[in-house]
Amino acid sequence: MTFIQGSWNALQRVTQVHDVMIDVEALLSPWGMRLEEPVVLSDAGNLTLWLRPYPLVARVATLFSGDDAEFWGEVWQRELRVAAHLIWHNIPIVAPATGVSAGPHRVAGTWMTLWDYAKPLESPPVSIDGVAMVRDLTRAMEAFPEKLPRWSPWMHAEEAVQQLHPIAIEDTRVGDVVKEVEHVAQRIKDDLLFPAHGDAHPGNLLPTHHGWRWIDFEDVSLMPRFWDLASFVANTALLHGFDHPMVATACGLSDVTEHPESF
Repeated sequence: MTFIQGSWNALQRVTQVHDVMIDVEALLSPWGMRLEEPVVLSDAGNLTLWLRPYPLVARVATLFSGDDAEFWGEVWQRELRVAAHLIWHNIPIVAPATGVSAGPHRVAGTWMTLWDYAKPLESPPVSIDGVAMVRDLTRAMEAFPEKLPRWSPWMHAEEAVQQLHPIAIEDTRVGDVVKEVEHVAQRIKDDLLFPAHGDAHPGNLLPTHHGWRWIDFEDVSLMPRFWDLASFVANTALLHGFDHPMVATACGLSDVTEHPESF
């Protein structure tokens, strides 16, 4: 049954890529652009395609039954405005496309934005530089002039908890996780909130031939102090402990030492 479901999901994705490419080719035809077979760069959540042979990447929103398409169109419009803001503040990001309209474009019943193609290097970010880049990103985000939604990234945790409730009844370990998430949600609900990237983990810091570049701004929202910094070091702390150089660097920052509980 799992194999059948997986095959069905794969077939659906192939069909979506086909439908997206038909609309993309129509969109780009006024520029005289002719596309080759696209390369799937990422299929975790949203779909990311390299539009060969051009240095263009299409980010295509994955919408599910019942999703509000207009709401997600607004999210992707804001993502482009955030990108422009960060470029203005000299934050290194993978930039929206400039030779053609970055969008958002309506394709195959969903939304797409176009970005520069930045070929990633096969090496991870240097730890201390990564922490410094988070700090620069945070300062730039705090200057973002628009009103932002609240707690957007936390929605993922709440959705996960809802899915885990039936399992938690049978498995005490899962029950402990659910209780901890609910405890944290209660404790931080009255915290002051600040503009944040929302999903500033190392996977969204891309090593390129032109240096490190931030990507993926769809979760930008108002979040508690240190959200981006904690997001960046959390998995490393979990897997390698607080003595890891990157985590130790974050923990030693002056404002973190002043507010260790918040961090």
